[in-house]
Amino acid sequence: MRKNFKQYGQTLHLVGGNLVYISNMIYPIYSNGTISNYQQYCLDIKNAISVSQSSIQSLETISPPYILEEEHGLLIKAFKDILICLNSLILRIKSVTPAEIKEADIMNEISILKVIQQELTETTLGLIEKLNSQTRR
Repeated sequence: MRKNFKQYGQTLHLVGGNLVYISNMIYPIYSNGTISNYQQYCLDIKNAISVSQSSIQSLETISPPYILEEEHGLLIKAFKDILICLNSLILRIKSVTPAEIKEADIMNEISILKVIQQELTETTLGLIEKLNSQTRR
């Protein structure tokens, strides 16, 4: 049982780090109202997509402790939703010329990610609460 909790905790640590990486990649740098380095931003989003896919794979291949199955399913759903948003973002920025990309369009996609972030926060708090109740027994 302890081994399962430890492995699961390590996986959560990994995907948590991945989430920080993704968060750092989604905000472009603007210069005079346009993305200052369009090619780099596209690469950053593609890398974030790859990291999201890796996180989903990590979560789908580990068995959560039985008391965390519900939250585990929510984590997988959240990362899949992140992946959908990132794919939408890359399609959006690649469908127009760099000069046509408006900050408002990118912020619209990012606002969806912020909603998912809130869901992840609530799920994480639920995980912590359940883990804390287990250690008190």
